[in-house]
Amino acid sequence: MRRLRIVICIIFVVSCILFAGYQVKVRVLEDHTAPEIQCKEDTVSVSVADQEEALLKGVTAKDNKDGDITDSIRISAMSHFINNKRTVTYVVFDKANNMATLERTVEYTDYTSPKIHMLKPLRFSSTDQADTTMSEYLSAEDCLDGDLTNQIRTIVDNSYYSGQAGTFPVTLQVSNSAGDVCSVAAEMTITDSDDRQERYKEYPLLSEYIAYTTVNQPIDPAAYLIGIEKNGTEYTYEADGAMIAGTREAIGIASYVDYENPGVYTVEFTYTGDSGVTAVTKLYVVVEGE
Repeated sequence: MRRLRIVICIIFVVSCILFAGYQVKVRVLEDHTAPEIQCKEDTVSVSVADQEEALLKGVTAKDNKDGDITDSIRISAMSHFINNKRTVTYVVFDKANNMATLERTVEYTDYTSPKIHMLKPLRFSSTDQADTTMSEYLSAEDCLDGDLTNQIRTIVDNSYYSGQAGTFPVTLQVSNSAGDVCSVAAEMTITDSDDRQERYKEYPLLSEYIAYTTVNQPIDPAAYLIGIEKNGTEYTYEADGAMIAGTREAIGIASYVDYENPGVYTVEFTYTGDSGVTAVTKLYVVVEGE
């Protein structure tokens, strides 16, 4: 019995020595040193078209055991715009899963803000479902994220909107992954389906209902005029010139755009047809800062 106890004690002592030796070996051989990641410049200028390749240019990484691990560098995050600049965060791991990060500033050489396009005027009959069909009249695109049409928000002020015939303010908004927001204050018109005069209105037809420009860069509103729309049917000068001859010259154009200050303004196109009924179409002009 005594010998058995001695054997057990010896086995226990040897096990402890082996375990301690293993722990020392692991601690000595394990890699606890994080790799180093660095770049030549704290700010990089890139084009939107080749940003993925350009963002990694000039960034290198090395590890005390793995050597050059530049090919393992990844972009982990990009901030929203701050003073027209973004911060990009790089990350790299060595084979022991030690991590290093680096941040630097990004400036785009050809960036443009997202834009909302209005394909048709926001004019609906009182029998239409304006809130569900409005999206069919809009599209949005962005140089960073591409098509943003499905992300457009239409905000109707319920304190004004009654669901009855009338003109109501509506805000169109969309934002991209960089946090840049395009916001256009527009109007939604609900027409009375029983209004006989509405049947005689001949609305000036435009190629676009939202135009974009920058401070001190006036646009030519007449360039957006392409025809006449009556009772939902569109007649263009290009295809139906003879049918609507003389209407172009009879359309009045009144601009309320302040090109010296950023904002959303309107240009009104007014036409009074042979019936004596006047129709007005609005072009929304977004003046952006330089």
